[in-house]
Amino acid sequence: MWNVITFEVSRALKKKSFWIASLVPLLAILGVFGIIYSSARTSQSTSAEQAQAASESSRIAALDDSGLVSPQLLAADHVISEPTEAAGIADVASGKLGAFIYYPAEVSTAGIQVYSQDQGVGQTPYNDLAANLLRESVVASVSAAVSSTQAVRILQGDPPVSVTTYKNGAQTPGVAAIIAPGLFLAAFMLFFILLGPIIISSTSEEKENRVAEILLTSVKTGDLIGGKAISIIILGVVQGAVIMVPTILAALRYPALVPGGISLGRIPLDPVAITIGALFLVAGFTLFTGLIMGAGSMVPGTNTANRFMGVFVIWIYVPIWALSLIITAPRSAEVAILTYFPLTAPTTVLLRNALGTLSPGEAAVSFVILAATAVLAIWFAIRAFRYGSMEHGRRIGIRELLH
Repeated sequence: MWNVITFEVSRALKKKSFWIASLVPLLAILGVFGIIYSSARTSQSTSAEQAQAASESSRIAALDDSGLVSPQLLAADHVISEPTEAAGIADVASGKLGAFIYYPAEVSTAGIQVYSQDQGVGQTPYNDLAANLLRESVVASVSAAVSSTQAVRILQGDPPVSVTTYKNGAQTPGVAAIIAPGLFLAAFMLFFILLGPIIISSTSEEKENRVAEILLTSVKTGDLIGGKAISIIILGVVQGAVIMVPTILAALRYPALVPGGISLGRIPLDPVAITIGALFLVAGFTLFTGLIMGAGSMVPGTNTANRFMGVFVIWIYVPIWALSLIITAPRSAEVAILTYFPLTAPTTVLLRNALGTLSPGEAAVSFVILAATAVLAIWFAIRAFRYGSMEHGRRIGIRELLH
């Protein structure tokens, strides 16, 4: 078995396709992080630059009936005055003005009205200029009228909000509690996306290449299938590390990019939830790996085996389609079926484990069923490879395996 594991792992690690499949999700995650970080840093400055450029390059006029906009700021941004709203609109329509900004008397409810030359879809420099003029004027007025600097800061930007939740009289970690157990769900689904081709070809390829008979003369079928299954788990750990380690380092370096502003250091690590997540990740992965490897051993070649893979993997995503039911009615009969049925149990339990709606009793019963089914799946893979490897031109049936 050790020889099988060494060979399978080293063969996969030498393939460019393995590393490409590992790096593409990582690059996608880091790319999203980079876009969010870059957008957050440049959006405000870009908006201000566009507003400044618009005020310098175009003839802009304004009429302030609210009395809130500072004449000094209007003059600094080269904004002239119009006597009436109708005159300003007429000058924009005739092309004399690039834009006309009107501040109604009840601007807080009526809103700012901007009339401008068409700049194309998505080009709104005058909108930003109009809002900035009003905001800066109000901040300056409040700053001059009150001695509290907090009032000015609140006007300049929303203060941070901290949420503390309670359940049954005890404080709970809130949304942060989902992250640690949720990683096991993400890993479970990601493994089959990345490792699916390796799993399905681990048996069907050797059967198709006519090397299965040679292998079985020197290696026991159980050692061969067990070694292949363990090697796939090792490759999954390698791919998970390639994706998760740089992602965690990026989140530590730029904590503002973590969804919800949650600090990684404050993520609770519930030992029960983490244990349940690890057990169901391993058991679920073993179950589907055994089923897919067994199906690959029963068919003539890899192309035919790829069609059978979808039959099993689709069960992984069934609980996702029932996500709203799992969230709103975790004690319903439908969710119970998804929790205990072996093919849907891994995803359902990992979901409920992350959401905090899974009881220890439900987890224990579901795991016993899942573990027993996983053992049967490995037995099925061993038996299918033992008898299927001798059949190259046809597909063997379940009934043949049981005799």
